[in-house]
Amino acid sequence: MRGAICGLALAAILTLAGPVVAAPVDYAQPANWLCRPGRDDVCSRPLTSTVVSPTDGALTRKTYAPDPAAPIDCFYVYPTVSREPTGNADMTLSPEIEHVAAEQFARFSAECRTYAPLYRQTTVAGLRRAASGQPDSGLAYADVRSAWRAYLAHDNHGRGVVLIGHSQGSSHLARLLAEEIDGRPAQRLLVSAIITGTNVQVPKDADVGGSFHHVPLCLRAEQTGCLIAYSSFLASSPPSGDAYFGRSRGRGLEDACVNPGALIDHGQLDSELPTVGRVAEALGTPLVENPGLISAECESTGIWSFLAVTIKPTGVGAMTLNRVLNDMAQRAPGWGLHGIDVNLTLGDLVEIVGRQAKAWTAQHRQGG
Repeated sequence: MRGAICGLALAAILTLAGPVVAAPVDYAQPANWLCRPGRDDVCSRPLTSTVVSPTDGALTRKTYAPDPAAPIDCFYVYPTVSREPTGNADMTLSPEIEHVAAEQFARFSAECRTYAPLYRQTTVAGLRRAASGQPDSGLAYADVRSAWRAYLAHDNHGRGVVLIGHSQGSSHLARLLAEEIDGRPAQRLLVSAIITGTNVQVPKDADVGGSFHHVPLCLRAEQTGCLIAYSSFLASSPPSGDAYFGRSRGRGLEDACVNPGALIDHGQLDSELPTVGRVAEALGTPLVENPGLISAECESTGIWSFLAVTIKPTGVGAMTLNRVLNDMAQRAPGWGLHGIDVNLTLGDLVEIVGRQAKAWTAQHRQGG
């Protein structure tokens, strides 16, 4: 269901915004943040995962611990989770927000200090109104921008920072990157931007241009100041027709696709998938890993460019993964695997951020 919510977000979130009339949020107040360093929150707690052996099905448990001395920061904007009846959510820290942050963002605390603002996101109801022609208020983006400016003014202190988002969160971060960072002084702080499940355009056969003039796609794991973006579909169910994601938006352009697994140069994805329902109860962990079973590559066909995901046909758990992912793709073909965009490559992304952190700090120690 979360994938459906996120899919609606991308259909409307970039609608021409109307005026913001609500009072601004004071991001100097810690209560207006989902995650901040130095306190007990969803991003500062150890996170557990169950690893399923592909050979004999043996279950082992991993615990991922935050690093309070991490050398860089990460700034996260969560996707659409609010089902409040109003057009914009309030500033309440709901279980849904904590849940998605645990699934998508908490793992990065091993490599960076975590910052994530609460914001008055466009709700499912607001997205439906926008889809029917009512303009979006612009309130959600205004909050994200205010949080970013407050972070720069009071918390950054010249540290490198990674932008991380998904769906509606990625849409706001893409706009923030274009308006506040690309070609501006803040770009020197950019370790990378990971903005999955939204529309980012690049010229075909080029790594820079289109949505951003000075921020290129990442071509290797240690590259800094670059962008990772993609929308995921099963290779057997590629985007077509009126699919929300992966479409070219102009002549000579294509939707950006950077395969995190390829940046690390291995044949499989290090997926860390969220557990739900009976699986979550049985395993007792919020994440599950099936090493060696999921691979992906970027594909371009006609107007579509996307991360094509394949499940290995053999191995313990392969049948279950195939069934779950095919069911997701068939229930919402226009969205593909949107609901698990981040988790499909989560282990790879965390490793890449760790490598980028080392490269960025080395460059800046040397005055680079």
